[in-house]
Amino acid sequence: MINKEKNACVPEPGSQVPFPFLLTSILLCFLVLGSYLKDKHFTKVNTNLIALIGGLELIMYMMMATYAYLLDEMLILIFTGIGLLGLLASNILFVGYYRSQILVKDQVFVKWLHFFPKTRFWLPMICLLVNFKFGKLFYSGFYGLESTMARYGRHAQFFYILRLTAYFSFVFCYGFIFIADVLIITRVDWGY
Repeated sequence: MINKEKNACVPEPGSQVPFPFLLTSILLCFLVLGSYLKDKHFTKVNTNLIALIGGLELIMYMMMATYAYLLDEMLILIFTGIGLLGLLASNILFVGYYRSQILVKDQVFVKWLHFFPKTRFWLPMICLLVNFKFGKLFYSGFYGLESTMARYGRHAQFFYILRLTAYFSFVFCYGFIFIADVLIITRVDWGY
């Protein structure tokens, strides 16, 4: 079926529409299920799901911004851009607090981290560049890997930093993305 302007195909009512992020999320759920089946005692299912599916957010928001630009929907682009900046600010906030509060003050964690140099380097880097929720992998017990079972001397401080960053993200990222989603539903025709 062709749209009104005769420049794009629009799915007919009732036809199947692929949702790549939904399918990717389902595959990630199966990955976490495999971790749970392998090691039920250590795998924290919700923690792993939040960390892994949270990694898709940056790609989704960038696609929203790209399509808003291509469709010349500047208001949607502005709200999505602010949401993207909020996500990046959340990532910077988490990594900054992690470096100043956890790496400096929690000697038990630093001693544990000494045995996992790849985790020490890559996990904060991924948190900074993709999503702060990857910080949950430190204690997720993913597949029972020792590198995902951090030991903390001040665990309350680490969880405080995660909660603080999540609250910041709720306001400055998800709030604007929600507004952009509402605008997309009301202003963009089906099929784009």
